[in-house]
Amino acid sequence: PIGDVDFVSYSINPQVHAFDNLSLIETLGAHIYTVETARSFCGQTPVIVGPVTFKMRRNPNATGPMPPTPPGELPETTDVRQMSLLGAGWTLGSLKYLAESGVVSVTYYKTEGLEGIMQSADGSPLPDKFPTLPGAKLYPMWQVFKAVTRFAGGEIIHSHASQPLRVDGLVLRKDNDLALLLANYTAQPQTVRIAGLAEGYRGFTGFTMDAETVLDNAIRADAYTPDQAFNLNGEGAISLPPYALVFLSGDVT
Repeated sequence: PIGDVDFVSYSINPQVHAFDNLSLIETLGAHIYTVETARSFCGQTPVIVGPVTFKMRRNPNATGPMPPTPPGELPETTDVRQMSLLGAGWTLGSLKYLAESGVVSVTYYKTEGLEGIMQSADGSPLPDKFPTLPGAKLYPMWQVFKAVTRFAGGEIIHSHASQPLRVDGLVLRKDNDLALLLANYTAQPQTVRIAGLAEGYRGFTGFTMDAETVLDNAIRADAYTPDQAFNLNGEGAISLPPYALVFLSGDVT
């Protein structure tokens, strides 16, 4: 009986029948429905999601063991977008929808390697198929987790994007500190207008992670500091380069 368990848990991956970028982004909003379905079975029992991975860890319909990976090929469980800006943006969206749905815990990926958030000490085993930059260590998604962990013990502020297949974001608050984390899911620049900010905010500082600055992130964990001013005046516009992420932090009283 459900009442006898401490929690229910299930894993998520966005790729089964479709594998293009847009299909990947379309799965983000569906995170909500997976939680709603779980709650239809378990009521108020806590829901834990994990692991979240870009590809299936194994084929649930397989009738035998997984075949070995051919020499010179990536494992079936690996997606090169793991180390991309799009991968970081998808991760941000996944965090948003699961957090807003009220799950109590989420586990993402592995720690390092082809399916982690940073390179292993030995680097990519197949750099021609899973490229990395010279001196690079961290994948862009590492910066997403770093930004979110600053708000441990805080709260999720529900937010809505009018075009969530283009741009979406996560809003966090802890005490008087408010964070707006935005991701551009497209190969074109996008302009975002922020509405509904509290009257008492004192402006935002932050940084942009895009194709021009991502190498700094990959080399140094402390590469980005929130030193770029964003004066939104309660309702303002922010320009996001292709596949860029913007991390904003402001004092809200």
